Amino acid sequence: MRRFCSILTRVSATLVVGAGLVMLAGSGPAMAVGQGDGIVGSPHDFKAEIWNFRGEICRVCHVPHDHALATQYYLNGLLWNRGVSAATYTMYNNAWSSSIDNVQSPQPDGISKLCLSCHDGTVAIDQFDTQVGGNIFMGPEYGDNRVISIFRDGSNIDLRGTHPLSIVYDDTVDTGLRPDTTTMGTSGSIADVLDFQKVQCSSCHDVHDEESVPGTNLLRVANTAAAGGEASGLCLTCHNKDNR
Repeated sequence: MRRFCSILTRVSATLVVGAGLVMLAGSGPAMAVGQGDGIVGSPHDFKAEIWNFRGEICRVCHVPHDHALATQYYLNGLLWNRGVSAATYTMYNNAWSSSIDNVQSPQPDGISKLCLSCHDGTVAIDQFDTQVGGNIFMGPEYGDNRVISIFRDGSNIDLRGTHPLSIVYDDTVDTGLRPDTTTMGTSGSIADVLDFQKVQCSSCHDVHDEESVPGTNLLRVANTAAAGGEASGLCLTCHNKDNR
């Protein structure tokens, strides 16, 4: 239960200011990589950003008590304190790839839906809590590499270029997956980083930087030898390629 609760609370979203507002936001931890030391000083520590009117770390994404706001952000789960995207997503699913055997949600849900409230680039970073915001967006002004998908057709976003998300992890259905008891870095097992048995953004990225590999983009397992791991180590944690 402790591990389950810990996983559910490891949610936030990497927030990056637009290039035109760099003089306001500065070059703080939002541009840094993870260190595995916790949320303070991590890429999700925004207490020093001018747009963070409360100067708090957690409140940018979570709220301890709602404010009776009509928007009711908290209904998205995890006491969420931010607007969520109204975009329609083209998912990487079995209609696109015959290699997908497990059930995938028709649209992002769970933790991934929350991550996308910043990372799809359609919701303003400064739109949280009682603050209307709407002035600062992640990419394209300040690095498209931090936007999950830059392929858009109006409000439609193409996610076929990113790893499938909001998809059930069942190694008995897809024999190309390792057992969910397999160790996932220092985060426990694969099962421990699933969100209600689904692969979400937080399955690979430790958003609170508690168990991530130092010097990486909050990865739970190093993906390169330079980061102190095996080449493609994160990929091979879940995908069984022992005959490679």
